[in-house]
Amino acid sequence: MAQKPAADRASRAQKTKKRLFQSASKLINKYGYDKVTIADISKRAGVSVGAFYHYYDSKTDIIVEFFKQIDVYYEDVVAAELTGDPDEDLEIFFRHYAKYHVDQGVEHTSMIIKVQSPFFLDETRYLRRKLVGIIGQAKTRGLAAEAYTAERIADFMLVIARGLLFDWVLAHGEYDLVEKMREYIFLSRQTFR
Repeated sequence: MAQKPAADRASRAQKTKKRLFQSASKLINKYGYDKVTIADISKRAGVSVGAFYHYYDSKTDIIVEFFKQIDVYYEDVVAAELTGDPDEDLEIFFRHYAKYHVDQGVEHTSMIIKVQSPFFLDETRYLRRKLVGIIGQAKTRGLAAEAYTAERIADFMLVIARGLLFDWVLAHGEYDLVEKMREYIFLSRQTFR
């Protein structure tokens, strides 16, 4: 019987954290990262500011969780589309990278620049591990330069992709990010042939 109240508390806590996350997402997408306060997020979620700090240390932490969703997207959606052909898979991988950010919008993507979290450089992220795997397959098939490790090539390509996102945000989304990403990744792949 004692487990039921603990399970109920855990369930309520999970729902509260989810409400905070969803409230932050809606407010930030509508008003921008800089204009939304922790008090705004808490009020919209129907909890106290103290409750916010029970789940998150700062507004930055909630934004990092916001961006962890891309890893979930890669695990749930992109992984199912990969074919096993490294050339096709690199194109699929980076098309989704661009499309995900286009779908989220310029304001959402601009938070990457503002937050500057080490999360984006975390080598254990699903997104990076998947890319390293694709490049590893390319190396096994002789489609990638032997002089560089799969990890080094993946990091290089991710820097290009993040730089292009930065440029797209500076241009206020005025160009086709998916097409530009395809072009830039194609050029970088030629470098590592």
